[in-house]
Amino acid sequence: MKINEELRKLIPPLTKEEFFILEKSIKNEGCRDPIVIWNDVIVDGHNRFEICTKHNIPYKTIQKNFDSIEEVKIWMIDNQSGRRNLTDGWKWELTQRKKKLLLEKGKEEQKKPFKNIIKNSTGNQGVLSIIDKTPSLHMKTYNTQKELAKELGWSTGKIAIADVVWKKAPKEVKEEIKKGEKSFNQVYKEIKKKERLEKIERQREKIDKECLEKPNGLYEVIVIDPPWEYSRGGSSYDPDGNRAMVPYPEISIEELKKLKLPAEEDCVLWLWTTNAFMKEAYELLKVWGFQDKTILTWDKQILGAGWWLRNITEHCILAIKGEPRRKGIFKNEKWTTLISEKRTKHSAKPESFYKMVEEICVGKKLDYFARKKRKGWDVYGDEVQ
Repeated sequence: MKINEELRKLIPPLTKEEFFILEKSIKNEGCRDPIVIWNDVIVDGHNRFEICTKHNIPYKTIQKNFDSIEEVKIWMIDNQSGRRNLTDGWKWELTQRKKKLLLEKGKEEQKKPFKNIIKNSTGNQGVLSIIDKTPSLHMKTYNTQKELAKELGWSTGKIAIADVVWKKAPKEVKEEIKKGEKSFNQVYKEIKKKERLEKIERQREKIDKECLEKPNGLYEVIVIDPPWEYSRGGSSYDPDGNRAMVPYPEISIEELKKLKLPAEEDCVLWLWTTNAFMKEAYELLKVWGFQDKTILTWDKQILGAGWWLRNITEHCILAIKGEPRRKGIFKNEKWTTLISEKRTKHSAKPESFYKMVEEICVGKKLDYFARKKRKGWDVYGDEVQ
């Protein structure tokens, strides 16, 4: 019998403990499972063969027929996938090897013509036609998340995470996953955290380099959503334990106080803040020369992050300077101190808020630290400029 090293390396190796247990079992009870061979080459039972040879223990063989070495490898992977002791890393590695083999097999099949056999009028089989290429019998569905999830018994979400990790993680990290030293979720979060921090650094460099042109003129209505400094306590964005940290460059309270708002003498200011920065928000109003009037609360309808209590609300302080105008003979019978609207992407504010401001306030409008352009508004922010 022969040992093909390429085939041997295809299967996940046993740990020292697993090999010791198998060796002890074979020495005490004999080799119960036959060694599977193909053309005198071992395709299953490498460890059993090694143990039996070492201790001169009899063993049985069973011959299997395959058309190619690729079919052998696919069979070996399917056979190994049923092992209970396989780590998630090895399970995923095997699916990727199988996917590659099926893809190669499919390409080879595409190159070969095939005969479409039918019965002719005499009952004998005859050749109907020769077609230039045939579709792959395996790759058509195997590559989908749904098929992989079904084969592995995982959720499609876990399949998506594993796919990202296997594409982006370095080789040594993949080995740690295969050994069970790290999980897919753990590495995925590490990748996402690194990507976020790199994105923030790129944003900082872009802002410093381009020196965004500030709003031109003065405004009667200003909406401002400051990038509050969540990292002031020494923490940074962490998708695992500190999800509230912002994934964009922050500005300190001291820097915010130095901002010269382009406000008219008579101006309405809508200052967005969170529970963590309520005190600082009122300090800013005082420095900027605005008097607070009321607080709007936004019910986001989706549970957010939080240490003591989970956040589901955000707040906007309505403050004024001078005697700003209101639309017509203003009599508010519609808008209250509560907006209930499901949150969308990070920091994006509810559309009903802007509708409310437009229905209440009169004058030139500015959205400061904006996320997107808005008809009838001037906008300022690195994401829209």
